[in-house]
Amino acid sequence: MSKYVITFKEKKQAKELLLKLREAQTPILNCDLVEPTNNKTNNDDSNLDTYEEVFTNQSSFNDIKLLNPTLAKKDRQKTLATWLIPFGFIAGLSFSQMTDLKTFSDIGFPNQFEKLLGGLVGMISGALGSFFSAGGISKETDDDLRALQKKSEEGFWLLILELPIEIEPPWAILKEIDKLEIISLGKE
Repeated sequence: MSKYVITFKEKKQAKELLLKLREAQTPILNCDLVEPTNNKTNNDDSNLDTYEEVFTNQSSFNDIKLLNPTLAKKDRQKTLATWLIPFGFIAGLSFSQMTDLKTFSDIGFPNQFEKLLGGLVGMISGALGSFFSAGGISKETDDDLRALQKKSEEGFWLLILELPIEIEPPWAILKEIDKLEIISLGKE
């Protein structure tokens, strides 16, 4: 999917754009509206009640996984741990079985637990692997996130659109909006 972040000065502009996109039958996979970090703007939202059903999500900057590397890292850690911990246990158990080393019995553990303790050491190494390999984001993404965070701090609303990978955003509709900035966050 292609992810685009569109910045707006007012919430009303974002909702109007989304209504235009829906009228044009643009296939949107997901749509999030992110409120400014320091919401100092005095927007009159009283007449926006008719637009409320337009957005699937409205949240703060730090609650969106795409904009918060810490949330994304925790999600990657959980995903990696579900694979690496059991794999580490099986690998440790197999290694202890194949090599017939007496590492733990030399320390004073009973000989029957040698293979099981090897599996536990493998599990621990799998957990450590999931923790350390899940970190880090690319420099390009980091620059984009800083630019988006600055926009949010300046009082801009961020509209995150996720479109199917083969679909281009409807540029004709987007050009109708004044002072529009679009940041593409790549394709998955």
